[in-house]
Amino acid sequence: PNLALTALTASIASSGVLGWHMTSSIGGADMPVVITVLNSYSGWALCAEGFMLDAPLMTTVGALIGCSGAALTKIMCDAMNRDIISV
Repeated sequence: PNLALTALTASIASSGVLGWHMTSSIGGADMPVVITVLNSYSGWALCAEGFMLDAPLMTTVGALIGCSGAALTKIMCDAMNRDIISV
């Protein structure tokens, strides 16, 4: 139990640091695009979790969320005349 708690704490800490580092330099106009990208990532993570748990409904819902987030991100980047890499 002690090793598991240490691994969980290290995972939470590294996730927090990585998340702060990746989003700290985002400007105000780019924030809605970043939110849709993160929303899309959550959908793809749900899709992968559905595959691992052999849950077809979870896989389908995750794929829908991931696809809709990716499509919205593309539309927003096109509307701002920006590439997703530059956001």
